[in-house]
Amino acid sequence: MFVDLEHKWRCPTGEAMYALARQLDLPPPPLAYDWHYAVADPARIEDFVVAYENLALSDDEKFTLMEVILNSVIDAADTIILESHLWKNIVMLIENNITLHIYSVWYYASTEQENIEDAWFIAPDMRKILLQHQAKFAQPR
Repeated sequence: MFVDLEHKWRCPTGEAMYALARQLDLPPPPLAYDWHYAVADPARIEDFVVAYENLALSDDEKFTLMEVILNSVIDAADTIILESHLWKNIVMLIENNITLHIYSVWYYASTEQENIEDAWFIAPDMRKILLQHQAKFAQPR
């Protein structure tokens, strides 16, 4: 049902993290790899989305900012957000930039989890996006 998209692996770059830290008044990245988790903030989801939509961002910055957005949604730990206009806007941003975000979609779809209850609460929506787009990104056999 789902294809393995591990070959599309992507991670935030140091340059993108530093640029976003400056532009969004976030703590600068430490040497740690997980800056995009550390700066996630449910109270700032809307600010992050507005920045994604309105700032002149490089592809690496957009990818990294979407990681921050998705982690902020997950940190909110409230499935009610999935019914909001804000979430619908986030999904639209992902789909409009699917080439940038396909790895994130695959990751948060938690395809290795047979029981969706054991996955991220955003996994059902990520799986819908993945099913729509995965064929474009599958490795040729």
